[in-house]
Amino acid sequence: MKNFIKSEKGVSLVSLAVAVMVLMILTGIILYNAKNNIKISKVKAMEADVENLTDKVASYYAQYGMIPADTSIEYTNLMELRNAKIISSATDTGKFYVIDLSAMENITLNYGQDYEKIRNGSATTPEQINQLKDLYIINETSHNIFYVAGITMDNYTYYTNYDVDEVDKVPVTLRYENVAL
Repeated sequence: MKNFIKSEKGVSLVSLAVAVMVLMILTGIILYNAKNNIKISKVKAMEADVENLTDKVASYYAQYGMIPADTSIEYTNLMELRNAKIISSATDTGKFYVIDLSAMENITLNYGQDYEKIRNGSATTPEQINQLKDLYIINETSHNIFYVAGITMDNYTYYTNYDVDEVDKVPVTLRYENVAL
């Protein structure tokens, strides 16, 4: 029995070390890709929110002739958006307001949770509201929608669903479609 145990061949220390190194490399690659996928999904979720809000704002505007916002409180904390050159001096010429999410029906968003602080009354003054970041704001002239906090990925922060190259082109147009029933 003693000779049987000694004659058994096992995994050498070198092959075990190589296997562990290969597993560590594969784990690193998987974690790196998963991290990027999470960042990309956050950006896509924000862009989906902006598209959803654009559609809802267009419907609201078509029905009531005004944007869904409390126009008595202007949102002025725009330094980050201006520094990112996302706000256009050509198209976003009017004031910015927090979008009134309660005015629109059947809307589900991934971000914009600070609006609840405005809605429940814990942020009522312009100073308090301008400190909030997890909000969607709208320009009264162009109807362009921005996410104030932004989503940062690879040293670039995304605030809306269009790129910096598209800023000075045409404002987001409100589309209306007649659907025959």
